[in-house]
Amino acid sequence: MASIQNIGTNALLAFQRALATTGHNIANSSTEGYNRQRVSFSTREPQLEGGNWMGSGVQVSKIERMYDDFLAGQVITSQSATSRLEVLGEQVSRIDTLLARPESGLDAPMQEFFGSMQALSNDPSSIAARHMVLSDTETLVDRFHFLGGEYSSMRQDVNQELKNNLTVLNGLADAVANLNKVIVSARGASGGQAPNDLLDQRERLVKEIAKLIDVNGVEQEDGALNLFVGQGQALVIGATPTTFVATTNPSNTLSPDISMVTASGTVVITEEVTGGRLGGLLEFRRDYIDPGQNELGLAAIGLVTQVNQQHELGLDLTGTMGGNFFQDFNIVGKGDLTNSGAGDVSLSFVDSAIGDVTTSDYRLVSDDGADAYTLTRLSDGTTWAVDGSLPSPQLTVDGLNLTVTAGADAGDSFLIQPTRDAAESIRFVITDPVRIAAAGGLRSAEATDTSGNPINTGDGTITQASTNSVTGMPLATDITFTFSNDADGLGNSGFTIVGGPAAAPDNYVLYDPTTNDIYGKTFPESGNPTQFDNFGGLSFQFAGTPVVGDQFQITNNSNATGDNRNALSMVALQESRFLSGGTTSLQESYSQLVSSVGAQARGIDINLQSQSGLLDANEAALSSVGGVNLDEEAANLIRFQQAYQASAQVIAASNTLFDTLLNAVRG
Repeated sequence: MASIQNIGTNALLAFQRALATTGHNIANSSTEGYNRQRVSFSTREPQLEGGNWMGSGVQVSKIERMYDDFLAGQVITSQSATSRLEVLGEQVSRIDTLLARPESGLDAPMQEFFGSMQALSNDPSSIAARHMVLSDTETLVDRFHFLGGEYSSMRQDVNQELKNNLTVLNGLADAVANLNKVIVSARGASGGQAPNDLLDQRERLVKEIAKLIDVNGVEQEDGALNLFVGQGQALVIGATPTTFVATTNPSNTLSPDISMVTASGTVVITEEVTGGRLGGLLEFRRDYIDPGQNELGLAAIGLVTQVNQQHELGLDLTGTMGGNFFQDFNIVGKGDLTNSGAGDVSLSFVDSAIGDVTTSDYRLVSDDGADAYTLTRLSDGTTWAVDGSLPSPQLTVDGLNLTVTAGADAGDSFLIQPTRDAAESIRFVITDPVRIAAAGGLRSAEATDTSGNPINTGDGTITQASTNSVTGMPLATDITFTFSNDADGLGNSGFTIVGGPAAAPDNYVLYDPTTNDIYGKTFPESGNPTQFDNFGGLSFQFAGTPVVGDQFQITNNSNATGDNRNALSMVALQESRFLSGGTTSLQESYSQLVSSVGAQARGIDINLQSQSGLLDANEAALSSVGGVNLDEEAANLIRFQQAYQASAQVIAASNTLFDTLLNAVRG
């Protein structure tokens, strides 16, 4: 009879635990990260009685956590990828809005600048029109400053958010390490049984870590979970967390590194950090902020160099040659904080090769502490040898003149960012409207007598001369072209030159009015392109049929308040393709930046939607294994309640039988 009572008692206790577990599941049905638990029953060891093995009832073998390691790993991976895309989407949309909106973008003030220059060309003597040019120039410069400042502000925000997220990551790592300690202790105390609720807590922490960075876990035999991030860097080993910090990048102080603190010091792991918000922030800074600010700076450099180059060729209202319209850029390499020498490097732009300037950064490294340097273009790894003993500039490459100052020690390096700060540092130097050089620097006309009457008898013409440099400007003397049937001394017709190039074959130009030359022939010819380089690089065109002795003169311009030729040339810069190897105009350069950012934002949004769907699917799959189904739990509750009641009846029946036996003995 006692064995029947034991069977009932054991069953009662087993189903009591089953009821408690079911109640625990129901109570935590809305708890995030909770995995339902299931009681596993097993038969107790049977006993040998009367030559037969008699069953001893039931026992709880374990309380099992319904969980799938593979599906959980898929959720962690999807969560990391989704968080990366979320932060990228947030930040890139910020740039997209900044650049595309008329009130904050560059397109409108760029149009207004060239529009006011066009208005000036219509009335070059108007002081009001000149004031409008200065006003619109100031607006354009302010907009460059604003956009450049916004990029710098975004970089600062990213750097601060990196630090904040690292603080959160360290807190989560500490929590996981502490839970590891508790879990190991709990498993030891229970003879190896898993503390399910503690495992759920740890799993929630790991998912939070995955929102910050790619993470992988390896569970140890004692129940501790080791966590690794990036390319295998330890975040948590047993009960010991690793601290991650933001450290100064000695090569680029504006872009802090992510480092892990070890017993031997800090180890930089920036390049190994992927996924999560940290990976997304690093990617945004590296692939969107830096290149975008460089692109914006390239537009500023193109505007400054080309407007300056054209403006200095013209005349202002006082008859003075125009100087710089904008301030020239002063670019200095940023020495690595670990440099031990006193050397330096500076850059200037080659105006005639502005189309070769790229948006890449460069690094210059001293090879021997003397005159040997290596310059590397960081965008593609192309290198050039630099000889510091050569006269300045020691190297001209990608539209840049590189000048090295002696004093660097071997291994010293310098970060060169030609376009990075251009948008924020652009300045215009013309403040007096009179000083805007709207007129052409030279004037072309047929020769006249002392009374100012033309003396030519043919119908030949000459266009107004244009220049492309200030070399030899203003002219020391007038340049006179006289038509001759033997201009070159070999019987070929053309114009002899006085006051210009003195030596043959530069002291004449060939022109045959019996050929198609009469429809217009441009000088200098392609076979002698440097003929007038010492005279402002002037160019012009003859047409018509001159007769022997007809003369034309190119002179310094004067009394040219109504001359608009240089203003028109500056207007033409709006559509002139002088950037990116001569394939892109200023307007197109900015439009490409805007469209590129817009396309990137849309691509990220599409990828985010896809990745979010994958995360939802993986979470649903995991939930199908470990989620609480209230209908199922209600059914279990009834089933276990009935089993509990039946077990109680077994005990009652045992008591009744025992009482009957006692009464029989007494009787």
